[in-house]
Amino acid sequence: MEILRDDELLKITFDEDKKLIWTEWKPESFKAVLSKDEIKQINKQIADYIIEYNPDYYLADQRQRGVVYTIDLQEYIAKVLVDAVEQANVKKTAIVMPADYIVRLSNEQTIDEIDSDYEYDYFNDFDKAWNYLFNE
Repeated sequence: MEILRDDELLKITFDEDKKLIWTEWKPESFKAVLSKDEIKQINKQIADYIIEYNPDYYLADQRQRGVVYTIDLQEYIAKVLVDAVEQANVKKTAIVMPADYIVRLSNEQTIDEIDSDYEYDYFNDFDKAWNYLFNE
């Protein structure tokens, strides 16, 4: 597994064997004060990795995400990530929902912004998301 980013906010890995891009927010993100530009930059980086590594699967583990996506960011994030997933022709995407109610609500609203024929499935349980992606 190749680590593409690993800092106090987020870990991004690529698993060559599974053809998987996996993003995992860290608990420290609850303490982070990020500008809109920083949030855009993080999501653009994820999108760039999806395009560069061309995975078959994308797993967004947002259980520990503390960053709230405001309404104006939701549309940007949905667009940049959807464009990347479609350009890379990702077969399946699974989103593990945040635990925090407000963050979760912003996540659900972001998902509602997605205008695509691709399926973006979201889960409350990590194992169910993993099983969905890999039929395990």
